[in-house]
Amino acid sequence: MWEPNKTVWLEIARDAMACRFEVLLNPGKPPNGPEMAVSALDTITFLEQLLSVYIPTSELSLVNARASEGPVRVSESTFGMLELGLAVFDKTSGAFDMTAAKLSKTWGFYRRQGKMPTESEIVQALAEVGSSSIELNATDRTVFFRRPLEVNPGGIGKGFAIDCAASLLKQNDVTEFAFHGGKSSILCGGNQSSNGEEQGWKIAVRHPEQSERILGTLRLFDQALGTSGPANQFFYFRGKRYGHIIDPRTGWPAEGILSITVLHPSAGWADALATGLFVAGIEKAVSYCNENRETAMLAILPGKRAGECEIVTCNMQPDQWKPARDG
Repeated sequence: MWEPNKTVWLEIARDAMACRFEVLLNPGKPPNGPEMAVSALDTITFLEQLLSVYIPTSELSLVNARASEGPVRVSESTFGMLELGLAVFDKTSGAFDMTAAKLSKTWGFYRRQGKMPTESEIVQALAEVGSSSIELNATDRTVFFRRPLEVNPGGIGKGFAIDCAASLLKQNDVTEFAFHGGKSSILCGGNQSSNGEEQGWKIAVRHPEQSERILGTLRLFDQALGTSGPANQFFYFRGKRYGHIIDPRTGWPAEGILSITVLHPSAGWADALATGLFVAGIEKAVSYCNENRETAMLAILPGKRAGECEIVTCNMQPDQWKPARDG
C-alpha cells in the first residue's frame, strides 16, 4: 500500500520471514552505520529461527506442539513476543489474536488458496482459538496453553523483530534510519535529515486496490508504521469478496475497511494494532485512538461511488498527512 519516497539512501537488505527487510541510512552518517545495519539484520535472521512456525525446530513450533501438555520454558525473545501479543489482545478486546491461525487454515488463506468453509468447520476452528487460554509465567519464563492452541506471529512478528533490531542500531549511535519488513511494517529513527532540517521520513500512501494511485504522503519522526488490509489475499464466492483478515471472535472475514495504517512508537504495536483495529471496525478504531493518544491512524474506506475512497485520520501531528491533489 505504501512505499518510501525516492531519495539518495544507502540500502542494506536481506530476505527473511517471507519478505525483504531493508535498512535505509543516510550515506556516511554515522561511519559505523553499514556494519550496525548488517548486525541488525542478523538479529532478524536469529528471531526468524526462534519464531517461524514454518521451521519445525523453531522455539515457537515447539511451544505449539507441547504447551498444551505442560509449561514450556522459552527464551527472552519468544517470551517478549508472546507478552506483546497478549497485551494487544487485551487492549483490542480480542480483535487481535495471535492464535487465529486455525481460522486462516479453515478459510484456505494459510496457503493462499481461499475457500468457503462450512459453518461447522468455523465452529470447530473457533474451539482452538483464544489468547485468553495462554498463561505466561514471567518468573520461570514459561508458556502454558490451557487448551490446544497454535500461535502464529504473522500479524506481529515482523514489527517485533524490527523493534529488537532497531534497538541494536540505537545502542550503537545509529539514530537516523528507516527499517522496514515487506513495506508493510516500518520503524523510522530520527527525521531523515542530511542537513539538519527536520523533514521526516516521507512515506507515499497508495490506494490499497489501485497500486498506481498515490493518495498522499505521511511523514514519520521517530515513529513506526504498520499497515493491514486484504488487497492481496481474497477470493470470491457467489459474487461476494472475502478477505484474509479473519475476526477471531466470529470466525468470519472482517469487512468495511479497505486498509488501516497505524502509527505508534513501537513497530510491534503498530503491526498488531493495524490488524486489531481493522477487525474492530472504523468506529471502534477511532474510539481506540481517542483513548490512546500515542496511537495515530489512517484508515481508507470504500467511497460512495465505484473507484472512490474515503480517508479517516486520527491523532496525526500537524502536517504529518498530506493528501495528494488528485487522491
